[in-house]
Amino acid sequence: MKVASAEEQLLCKVDFYKVQFVMPKFVQEEGIIKHIVSYKSPIWKSIIYWVLCVLSIGLTYLFSRWEQKFNIWLKFQKCLLDEATHLVIYSALDEIELVKIEEKQIQKGEKYFKMKIFSYRLYSYYLEDGQFKPIETSFYKLQHKEIIQQFCNGLQNPEEIAQIYGYNNTTIPNKSTIKILIDEVLSPFYLFQAFSVTLWLIESYTYYAIVILLSSLISIVISLREMKTNFKRLREMSAQNTTENLFRKQNKIRIENESLIIPYDLIQIKERYNSNDIFPGDLIEVQNDWTVPCDCILMNGSAIVNESMLTGESIPIIKTQLPYNSNIYNPQEDSKSFTLYAGTKCIEARHPEKGKIPILALATQTGFSTIKGELVRSILYPKPVTFSFYRDSLLFLVVLAIMAFIGWVIALPNTIKGIEDGEMTIFWFIINSFDLVTITVPPALPTCLSIGVSFALGRLQKKKIYCISPNKVNVAGKITIMCFDKTGTLTEDGLDLYGVRAIGYSEKKQKLKFDDLVVNVNDLNVQDKSVILDNPSGAFNELKRIPKQVLFEIMASCHSLATVNNNLIGDPLEIKMFEATQYKLDDLNSLVYSQEGNQIKIVKRFEFSSTLQRMSVIVEKDGLLKAYVKGSPEKLRELCNKQSVPTSFHKILDFYSKLGFRIIACGAKTLQKETNRDDVESNLTFIGLLIMQNKLKSVTKKIIQTLQDGFIRTIMVTGDNVLTAISVARQCSIVQPNQRIFLGDIGEEKINGKNQIVWKDFDMSENVLNPENLSPELDIQDDPDNVEDENEMIWNQLSIKDKQSLEIALNEGIGQVIEEEDLENIPQTIYHETKSISRRSQQFQRSKILSYKEKEKQLILENLDHLIDDQDPWKTNEPFVIAISGKAFQLLTKQIDTNPTARKVFGKLLERAQIFARMKPEQKALLITHLQKISKKALCGMCGDGANDCGALKAADVGISLSEAEASIAAPFTSKIQDISCVVKLLREGRASLVTSFQCFKYMALYSMIQFITCTLLYLILAKISDFQFLYIDLILIIPLAFTMGKTKAYKQLTQFQPGSNLLSFPVLMSVIGQTIIQLSFQCIVYFSLRTQNWYVSNFVIHEGNTDDHYAMMINYENTSLFLYSSFQYIFQCIAFSIGKPFRREFYTNLGFTSVLIILFIINFYVFFFSQHPQFLADDIFKLIFTYQDSSMPQKWLISMFILMIINMAVTILFEKYAVPITTRFYRAKKRQIVKRYRYPENPYLRD
Repeated sequence: MKVASAEEQLLCKVDFYKVQFVMPKFVQEEGIIKHIVSYKSPIWKSIIYWVLCVLSIGLTYLFSRWEQKFNIWLKFQKCLLDEATHLVIYSALDEIELVKIEEKQIQKGEKYFKMKIFSYRLYSYYLEDGQFKPIETSFYKLQHKEIIQQFCNGLQNPEEIAQIYGYNNTTIPNKSTIKILIDEVLSPFYLFQAFSVTLWLIESYTYYAIVILLSSLISIVISLREMKTNFKRLREMSAQNTTENLFRKQNKIRIENESLIIPYDLIQIKERYNSNDIFPGDLIEVQNDWTVPCDCILMNGSAIVNESMLTGESIPIIKTQLPYNSNIYNPQEDSKSFTLYAGTKCIEARHPEKGKIPILALATQTGFSTIKGELVRSILYPKPVTFSFYRDSLLFLVVLAIMAFIGWVIALPNTIKGIEDGEMTIFWFIINSFDLVTITVPPALPTCLSIGVSFALGRLQKKKIYCISPNKVNVAGKITIMCFDKTGTLTEDGLDLYGVRAIGYSEKKQKLKFDDLVVNVNDLNVQDKSVILDNPSGAFNELKRIPKQVLFEIMASCHSLATVNNNLIGDPLEIKMFEATQYKLDDLNSLVYSQEGNQIKIVKRFEFSSTLQRMSVIVEKDGLLKAYVKGSPEKLRELCNKQSVPTSFHKILDFYSKLGFRIIACGAKTLQKETNRDDVESNLTFIGLLIMQNKLKSVTKKIIQTLQDGFIRTIMVTGDNVLTAISVARQCSIVQPNQRIFLGDIGEEKINGKNQIVWKDFDMSENVLNPENLSPELDIQDDPDNVEDENEMIWNQLSIKDKQSLEIALNEGIGQVIEEEDLENIPQTIYHETKSISRRSQQFQRSKILSYKEKEKQLILENLDHLIDDQDPWKTNEPFVIAISGKAFQLLTKQIDTNPTARKVFGKLLERAQIFARMKPEQKALLITHLQKISKKALCGMCGDGANDCGALKAADVGISLSEAEASIAAPFTSKIQDISCVVKLLREGRASLVTSFQCFKYMALYSMIQFITCTLLYLILAKISDFQFLYIDLILIIPLAFTMGKTKAYKQLTQFQPGSNLLSFPVLMSVIGQTIIQLSFQCIVYFSLRTQNWYVSNFVIHEGNTDDHYAMMINYENTSLFLYSSFQYIFQCIAFSIGKPFRREFYTNLGFTSVLIILFIINFYVFFFSQHPQFLADDIFKLIFTYQDSSMPQKWLISMFILMIINMAVTILFEKYAVPITTRFYRAKKRQIVKRYRYPENPYLRD
């Protein structure tokens, strides 16, 4: 046999039908493509398809419509790209989509050429050199100065650009009512309803069929109306049709001295175009009260913009003109400050010569390539719901179908005998078989499953929590990890200026120091030139002013504030800082001035960059140019002349950071002329620190404690300083005050030229973690003799109030200055007192776990433990937690795919870290996605203010945005209550909704099984349930019970347990199958006992062997007895499933449900004993028979059935109350033994 060569084997593995492609630069998650395969549609396959459609009476068409893989297999075949007419695209989440390749004719100059293109989720691609490339602009490849040079005169050839990029249209294509109706009607559920109604009409269930048909039509109309309304709202949100002023084919704008020179007459030659006719490269006039039509760059002047539509952040933002420098344009990071985004509102456009010259913006992205287009895309193509409840609900229907098949098999021998004896035709055999299927899947099932969610949404709205994704409500019930932003979420939005520490000089020690804490900022504004520092290094002499005065001027001028209607707008921190100086702002003339006439002119501003962690300005005062810079202390220290930074810098910084203050460092330098940012922000003189106080919101600590008591893991994810984050985490109890914290950060020394992460004890830096497994290298156990006293002392020492009182007393009362020696004493005291802190931490953790076990025992005693999820709660016995900086986190994420050790460290980090600081927005989103992977059941929530957290809010399983808007695109949930109390409310309602959905599903399953059992027993005698009996069961009994049982409110407390989410779990299957057997057994007792009664007359005798009249065959003693008996089964089965705590309140607190139970029990009791009076109720409506000739059903038979029903009810409730929990407990114990035997880490990062 010939053996293939290595080359041939390799070629066999190559898929020649895979298409090469390049992703867009800023592609969203929903637009990511895994791979593309080329296909064509041969004529012979099309012929076979249409023949099959005709032969199967349209079933082939429906299956190909519902299942894309089947559609592709049936109609298409793989081919080379040159022959392809279609492409099959596999998304990152393995979703399949079939798209058509189109040819487009492009004109370039006088030449025409054809281009193959395709569109996938509103991204367009074109074919070039055998590879599909995205149609996108190239601005992100250009430097700022290149953009100004190339595009300052607007578009020269708009027709050619339009052919490539298309029109600026984000309107979703209209979907006609007929199209929506067809999509709705052809869904599997409504087709099943149509099939069922047709079947029932054939069987003469006319009234029942009409009622179900009308209810289905009403449901379709309501659904159609909601879809049309939502679609209309989305179209209105996405559409924009305005008239804009454009400047095309200009040659008057020029560049001089790195600035745009715009002639005065340009404003007279503007052209008016529809906003749809804007193309990349167009120059647009920026106006007041203007909705931005596309993503664009501000070319001159400034603008105050409200971006709440995008971020939920209500504070207007100041946009400045594009600087003339060599930085690469990046609209998602550093270039945000001069980028106007589509859909945002420009409140005011500004320029010193406004009215004489136009304020211009350069269009960079249009249509669905804009930020607004991305939001529309995320709504149109939401992330698939992977929650197991929705997936299992379909599989559970299969279980019901299997049970129906078993019943059909049981009745089959009698049916065959009936066919052989001529008592039934094959036609009616087929009809009856299909009828069993319609009974198994109840018509009201989809509606009932959404009841819990609907009621939960209503209760959440009353609590001012709004939702745009109802499916997420049940998901909220399974959240195990909750992440929080810090500023504006855990702490107040506004910052108070606590004080400033300027640089001084110690004559005694001949070195730089920090001056006293200054609380009143006006004390900085001194003019005494005699106290200018005479530092030998000359670091301050060049400033010609003492540091206090310079610090005051920095506070007055180094900001991005503006005024609108005489109100300051901008960053709350900067507002507080500026207001403290009592200066006034004239932002139109770029001036700040005091009442005494002192003024500072802001010549140039370099906006704050989250990447650079700083902002700067060039100012002019008294004819001198100076550069003022403020930013994070760590970054400013790197940029300042080392000689100007006091040696106590770190100790001062650590002292205030540990107390929870936010620290801003300031630097300055003199300039000879205007220069670029790099020159401005280098070789600075350190000036001092601004100390901002960020207070916790009043409910923060209580809510965090509630979550932790409920074994919800709480994590802080912030962009703030690591030390500040740790302090706030301790204040709000994310980390216990007496719990060790190990901080992971980039070490100062590189190993083999590479950065390394160092894990040091936050309080005692000599203690470190093993970098390979994140376990302490030293024994950190306590001395048991000293624990209580020492820990109590530390707890008091770490009180922020006491520390503030101490410092104010030292500075104001006693007159001392906290200098380097003082700091050496204070931290050493703290370090000494924190040496033995872990035992109390361990005791605290043990007490929580003991509390969990005690409550679990209580649930076992109450036989409610089967309702909770079979998983250990989030807990740790470790006496320490981990904090990590953004830089260290980024370094680890880069190594996890290539370095096995780093991967395991990252896995341990994800399990133990509770503080992530200095995290960029994209790092927050990345963290969420990694946390979701550490366990199959790790569902992760995120709560933030919506400003920098949009990515994380969308990535989370449940995102909650704290916003004034009733609905924010930034997150599935929006809370108008601006604190984290919404988290506990949402989790409680989510758990209640999930349990309600489970109970409703179980009840609907048992309702269909009870009805199925009745029908199967009646089929044994070729009988059926009558028309009005079906109506009575479905409309009078089931619908009121199913709807009102979902109104039971959530439990008052957030318990320590998670509800189950797996419909195919042992307790659910045990409950449904066990209850089915119980109801079957009791109905069989009734059925067979009836046939032994001496007054009993069979169905065949009553109808004298005339089995052709199927309508008449419904009237018999079996039907009467089973109908009367089973009517009570529907009621007490509902009671058995209406379990309250630990996730819902007791069912009797639901007054509507309790009232319905009582009313229906009374009605059933009346029908049971008195339906023969009046006679028409039994004869004409329910088709019951109590007397036939000399035979009559005695009252004692009804009483015996009622007693049996009471026994049945007791067995049903006792089985659900005791048998299910006990068997579940036994099953889980055995399962745990097996799992322990074959246990492997669930965290994928810890596997070998």
